[in-house]
Amino acid sequence: MRLPSGRAGFLALFIAAFAGTLPLQACGGTKTLSEGETKQLLRQLPYRFEFQSVAVPSGASGAVAGVAYGPHHTVLRFGVSLGSEGEPVSLGPHSDLADATGGETFRVTGDDTLIVGGKLQFNPRIKTRAQWNTVTTMHVDIEEKLCRATEGHACPI
Repeated sequence: MRLPSGRAGFLALFIAAFAGTLPLQACGGTKTLSEGETKQLLRQLPYRFEFQSVAVPSGASGAVAGVAYGPHHTVLRFGVSLGSEGEPVSLGPHSDLADATGGETFRVTGDDTLIVGGKLQFNPRIKTRAQWNTVTTMHVDIEEKLCRATEGHACPI
């Protein structure tokens, strides 16, 4: 293979070398957000948020919890555990902690589904198809916003 020469060749090699390092940095360079950064990012979403105090789960570096309000009178209680070793944020006795989603440095829990009597069910507060569609979109939007901020790309499904 012949290498390009001259100023244009140097520029082409520099761009190729620089571009080649970006995927490595994005793949290996995950970031752990602070509680303040997490709240700031979530406020950029098209929902109204009210944040509440929450105990930091075992192994986590921080935690954020609150309520997100969306269209169709949709309400999602959620929690975000920060750090790669943190347990999920519990939203109460019916939290589905096994279903916590997220990236390498955070986990999201939501009350769109609950475990009652050992069975998974939709939150009874969700009464219409529009609310179900909205609450699941809200949950995914929270996760995706944090994945893009911590990993530089969408979360794997």
